[in-house]
Amino acid sequence: MEKVEEDMVLAYSLRRHGLENWEMVAAEFSNSISDRHRCILQFSSVECQVKYESLKERFKSLYQTDFTEEEDDESGFIKLMADKLTKTYRDYWTEQVKLMDTPLQEKSPNIFKHEAEERIKLNEEKSDDKSNEKMENINQEFIKILDVVRSHKHCCLFESRLPSQEDLYYFKQIKQHMDLQIIQNKLEENVYSVLEIASFFRDLLLIFNNAIVYYPNETLQYSVALELKDIIVREMGKKSLFCREIVCGLAAASNPMLAKQKMEKRAYNARNKAQEGESSVRRSARVRNKLACEFKNDPDYDCKGQQRRTTKKK
Repeated sequence: MEKVEEDMVLAYSLRRHGLENWEMVAAEFSNSISDRHRCILQFSSVECQVKYESLKERFKSLYQTDFTEEEDDESGFIKLMADKLTKTYRDYWTEQVKLMDTPLQEKSPNIFKHEAEERIKLNEEKSDDKSNEKMENINQEFIKILDVVRSHKHCCLFESRLPSQEDLYYFKQIKQHMDLQIIQNKLEENVYSVLEIASFFRDLLLIFNNAIVYYPNETLQYSVALELKDIIVREMGKKSLFCREIVCGLAAASNPMLAKQKMEKRAYNARNKAQEGESSVRRSARVRNKLACEFKNDPDYDCKGQQRRTTKKK
C-alpha cells in the first residue's frame, strides 16, 4: 500500500503541473514523500520521469489501457490513473477501518481456542531449564512474585504476545500492551527498584486487565486472567508500601491493608465528631451559667437571660 500511496502522489503532481514542468513535479513529490516518511527525501526531475514511465507501464498492463502519444490523450491518461489509484487507496483504508471495528472472534470464531491450545502445547514441549544469569542479580522479592505467577499451569498464555493480539481491533481496544517477557526484560535492565515496586505490580495487573477487557468471557485466556489477577491482588495485600493512588485498578476492599486503613480513618473521624459534640455541650452550659449570673437580680430577665413577657394592666 505504501507503493500505491507514492504512485498516487506522483500522479496528482503530474496532474497539477503537467508533463512539461518536471522541476515542480519533483519538488512537490519530494515534499509530500518527506512529510509522510518524516525524513528529508529529495527526488530529481529525472528520477520522477523514470518513476512515471515505470508507473505508466504497470498501469497499462494492469488495467489494459492504451493511449496515443498526443499530449491531450496522455493528460487524460494521467487523470484516469490518479482517479484509479485514489479509489484503490480509499478502498484499502475503508476495509482496514471495518476490520478495526470488527472483533476478531467474529472474523475467526475459533482463533482464541486454537491459539491457547497451541501456546500450551508449545510450552509443554519446551525444556524446563529456565535458568538465566541476568535474573540472578535481581532482587529476590521480584523473582518470588514472578515465580508465583509463573507457577500457574496456564501462565504461558501471557508469556509473550499472542497472534490474536496482532489484530487491529486489539490495538483499538488496548492502549498499552504488556506481557511477562516485557516485565522480565525490565527486571534485567533494572527498571524496577525496591522503592518502585508499585510500578512492578501495576505492569502485572496491566497484563491481566488487558486480557479481561479484550477476550470474551468464555475463553480460557479470560478465566486464567481472572485467576492470576486475584493472585497478584493477594500478593499486594502482603506489602506495606502501597497507596490506592499508586496502583491502578485495585479496589480498597480487595486489599486488606487499605481496608484496615480506611476503617481506622473512619473511627478517627467518629471520635473527633464525638469530641466536638461534647465540647459544644460544655460550651453551651458555660454560656447559660454566665447569663444566669448576669441577669440574676434583673426582674425583666429570667435565669436563662431571656426577657420576661409583661402584660399591661387595663
